[in-house]
Amino acid sequence: MDSKTHILKEYEELKGQFVLSHDRVYRFIGISEDQHDYYYVLYDGRKITCATCVGRITPLKGFIRQDDYNEMVRLAKLNHHDQPTVYGSKEDMTEFNRKHKEEVTTWDEGNNFIVGPFWELN
Repeated sequence: MDSKTHILKEYEELKGQFVLSHDRVYRFIGISEDQHDYYYVLYDGRKITCATCVGRITPLKGFIRQDDYNEMVRLAKLNHHDQPTVYGSKEDMTEFNRKHKEEVTTWDEGNNFIVGPFWELN
């Protein structure tokens, strides 16, 4: 299996899940590429981080207690700016969510999504 196929398979298995990259927890929302490398596209609720696929991400779902993982999802629904339930608001957050997603996925030319972004919590 070539590298790109392996990376895309990993994306399909883990998209939308919380993962560890280095020493931080993110949601895995996509794969991007530029002229040099493939990147994990990771989201922390406010901004995007791209981490080289030469490194690794560590899945949390199924490896930590389910109650603890569910708490991470609950907190993301209240705090991540892409979620319609951000801040526990009863208002329609559609426009806020749309603008935020557009802002965080506007990158330098040359870096493009191969797959994603996948914004659903998983």
